[in-house]
Amino acid sequence: MKYRAASARPLVAVVTPVYNGGAYLEAAMHSVQQQTYDRLIHVVVDNCSDDNTSGVIDRFRSQRVELITSRNNNVLPVRENWTEALCAVPAETSYVKFLCADDLMRSDCISRFVEVAESDEKIGVVLCDDIFIDKVHRANLPPDQTVFDGIEIVGKMLDESINWLPYHHLFVRFHGGTQSAKFFDDAPLHFDFAAVVRSSLGSKIAYLHTPFVYTRWHSNSLTSQQLGANQLRTLLERFDILCNFGDRCWDESTFRNKKEYMRARMIRLAIKWTVMGRWDAAQELLRGLKERQVAPNAADWGRSIVDWIPHAKWKRGWHLPTGPKIDEAMFRSEEF
Repeated sequence: MKYRAASARPLVAVVTPVYNGGAYLEAAMHSVQQQTYDRLIHVVVDNCSDDNTSGVIDRFRSQRVELITSRNNNVLPVRENWTEALCAVPAETSYVKFLCADDLMRSDCISRFVEVAESDEKIGVVLCDDIFIDKVHRANLPPDQTVFDGIEIVGKMLDESINWLPYHHLFVRFHGGTQSAKFFDDAPLHFDFAAVVRSSLGSKIAYLHTPFVYTRWHSNSLTSQQLGANQLRTLLERFDILCNFGDRCWDESTFRNKKEYMRARMIRLAIKWTVMGRWDAAQELLRGLKERQVAPNAADWGRSIVDWIPHAKWKRGWHLPTGPKIDEAMFRSEEF
C-alpha cells in the first residue's frame, strides 16, 4: 500500500513496541490519535503480551490515524522487539517517532518535530524537553538555539556533559531497508542512546526547548529499567559506546583523554565499592576493565583518587534545575 503521494507532506510513523502494556497503552495510543499532523500512521508491535494489550489495540482500529500491527510468536528481549517494530515501518515513511507504550505526546508534537526537521535536510534527529517524574527536564543547551552540529552534540553525549536527553523519544529521519534491522545493534541495554549517537554523527540534531513529551515512571518502564539497571553494566556499556564512536568526535589526543577520564571514574567507583564492602561488585568492575585491556596499575589508583573532588565539582556545575511540575492530568489537558 502507498501511504504518500509525491506532493504530500512527509509520512511519519509513530512506532510503539509493547509488552504487557495494557495499563497505560490506551493513553499512549490516544495521544497518537490526537496529533494535529495529518500524514501519520501508528505501528504497534505486541511482544506476545498475556494481559489485555491486544484488546486495547483493537479498540483503536478504524480510527483517524491508521494502525499497522503485528504480534510476536514468542516474547523477545526489549531491544529485539524495538527492532521488530522498526522493521514494520513502511518504506514510504520519511520520519519515525518512537513512543513507548506508557509515554505520551502533546497533540502538536509530531507537527512541530516535522516542521523543524523539514527546515534543514541535514537534520537527522529531533529531541525536546521531557516531563519525567512529573517535572520538566531539559538539556543544558543554549535556549536561543534549536539546530546543532551532530558531532558536537554526540561528543557532549559521550562525555556526559549534556545533563539530560530523552533518547527513548527519538524522532529520526527514516532510511529504511537493511538499516532498520541494525538500527539498535550498538548496545544491548542503552540501545536508544547508541542509536541517537550513530544517527547524529552524520547529520545535525534539533532540540526543541518545549516539553512535547511525557515519560511515565513505573517499575516496568524502559526508563526505570535502564536507570535502575546494574550500575556496573551501565558504565561498561557507556565506555564501550565512547570507545566505538569517540574517534568521530575528537582528535586522537582528546579522544585518549576522554577514555582515560571515564576509565578513572570506574576506578573510583571500584574504590568506593571496596570501602563499602561491596567486594564482588568491585572485582567484577575490575574484571570488566581487564577484559577491555584497560586494567588500572598502581599509578592509576592514585590519580583517580586525586581527581575525585574536581570531577564531583565539574558534574555539579552543569546540572540544570528541573521544573515546573506538570503531572499527567495537566499534560493531557495541555493547560501549561
